[in-house]
Amino acid sequence: MNENNSLKWDTSHLASADIADLILEDYEKAERDYDLSWKRINGEDWARILIKLPQLADKCDWGEVTNIDWVELLRERPEFVELCKDESWKSGMWKALDERDWTWLLDAQPQLEKYKPAK
Repeated sequence: MNENNSLKWDTSHLASADIADLILEDYEKAERDYDLSWKRINGEDWARILIKLPQLADKCDWGEVTNIDWVELLRERPEFVELCKDESWKSGMWKALDERDWTWLLDAQPQLEKYKPAK
């Protein structure tokens, strides 16, 4: 970064968790001071970010989100059922959840049972 702050700190060398930590610590500062490497964030870290900062959903690479990340996110933020715009991904993710995942999810958010595929 130069003296007049016109350049941002590069984050391409940071691990996904480190980038997520910067964002979670102070998103406005991270956005202002760092060249955030959104594509380097994995699904687990996306779940952590979106639980706290759901307004960043449009930056999420949903392809990185695994079934366990999806369950973790929905346990805290069930509104993501509607916010995730990729319908083919979402329907595939529902089918990928096993009985243990469904039990854990429905324990926290029983209203999501309507999304459970019929056997």
